[in-house]
Amino acid sequence: MKVYIPEEVGFCFGVKEAIKKVERELKKGGEVFCLGDLVHNPLVMNELCEKGLKVVSSLSEVKKCGTLITRAHGVEQSILEKGKEKGLKIVETTCPYVLRAHKIIRKLICESYHVVIVGSAEHPEIKAILSDIPFCKVSVINSSERIREVPEEKKIGIVAQTTESLDNFENIVKNLIEKRLKSGFEIRVFNTVCSVVIKRQKEAKELAEKVDAVIVVGGNKSSNTRKLVEICKKEGKKVYFIEREEELEFEKIKKLSSVGIIGGTSTPEKIIRNLERKINKN
Repeated sequence: MKVYIPEEVGFCFGVKEAIKKVERELKKGGEVFCLGDLVHNPLVMNELCEKGLKVVSSLSEVKKCGTLITRAHGVEQSILEKGKEKGLKIVETTCPYVLRAHKIIRKLICESYHVVIVGSAEHPEIKAILSDIPFCKVSVINSSERIREVPEEKKIGIVAQTTESLDNFENIVKNLIEKRLKSGFEIRVFNTVCSVVIKRQKEAKELAEKVDAVIVVGGNKSSNTRKLVEICKKEGKKVYFIEREEELEFEKIKKLSSVGIIGGTSTPEKIIRNLERKINKN
């Protein structure tokens, strides 16, 4: 069996930096807290927790002074303020691409644009963004069908969740422009999808085109990993979506002549390489 793996696998720059910052704080000693998962990968989180990181769901669980780590996807502004009031040291690990999107959105709002964010309102990244701006100035949509929910403002700025599917973003932008530009609306578009995410999505499509099946490795909660699953399925290929090596049923892929392996931006490279070795042995 031939096993294909994209040129670039493993952590993206933002995840690498976030993990480095956490490990640096843990080495200093003292209590280190993270409000929710630092990244959406259970294996990574288990390793960090074994080193001493404490994951909490609310600041009310933090009873003593220590360090509060922000999530790589960002944290609501009100939570950061409460953390400071409790005397916690705040360590910022928000991805640079997410911070760039925040900056663009704030600038658009200051210039009186109604902002359309293509993404999921339930994702931590979007929740963090919405906590920092007037809600009436923003619409969050994830399909062209929801364009009707966007108010008919004269100035519209469009951005994307950094882990959004580029194809979906482009499709919504195209449809929104077609529906609104004829009425004399001003529309500005900013592609804020992470460049690493875009590359992984392109690689997933190319991989799916040349193999019998694709193994997608990553956290179930990982938005960018789930987008890879969607892309591979669109190519009509069988997809095995797993978090851990043990979840893969090797008997099911033995009869295949070729298989591809790809991971999300928070999937450790070692898992991809271990899978490759195991498949080759079988």
